[in-house]
Amino acid sequence: MLQNSAIEKLTTAVFGFALAVGALSLTSANPETAADVVEGLVLFSLSFLILVVIWWGTSEIMSKIDQSKPVTIFLNIALLFFVAIEPYLLNILNISASLFPLSSSLYGIDMAFLMGLSAALCHILIKENKATLTAQQLRHFTIGRNRQLVCAGLFFVSLLPQFLEWNLAGMPVRVFIWFATLAFSLTASTRNRNK
Repeated sequence: MLQNSAIEKLTTAVFGFALAVGALSLTSANPETAADVVEGLVLFSLSFLILVVIWWGTSEIMSKIDQSKPVTIFLNIALLFFVAIEPYLLNILNISASLFPLSSSLYGIDMAFLMGLSAALCHILIKENKATLTAQQLRHFTIGRNRQLVCAGLFFVSLLPQFLEWNLAGMPVRVFIWFATLAFSLTASTRNRNK
């Protein structure tokens, strides 16, 4: 995974913090019905899954690039900022219906930047190691970078106002775009790793 460096320690700490914030939000919630309990667990599971998948991909990328370059440090720190606020934004989505338009827009921006920054780090990996990567590794990282760019684009597209106004089964289409994007990302990532 990551080399034993300051950026590794910061990365581990921020991902751990984000996961802890997500878990603590469950203890501070005041569910009144069984549906509230299930909804809280579903949101936590979603946040947990997103953060673990991003951590896994970031760890793989960072283990293969020069972590001391200023651009790499900047991109990784920016990614960690968006990781740190992800559980907060996801919890606001669940807490306040009146804040949903704002919080869902902020959440979509957060996820778009998470995917986009991860793609940028993957692009650096490809550029730095093009001569040393096997054809299979090069294909793996190129597909991963392109998948992350597509996902970042889909999260940005979900910010269009009509996707907040249009509903499907009582839920804004924006949320369905998010779930479809995450399902696509996980499926494509799993298929890419297995090849």
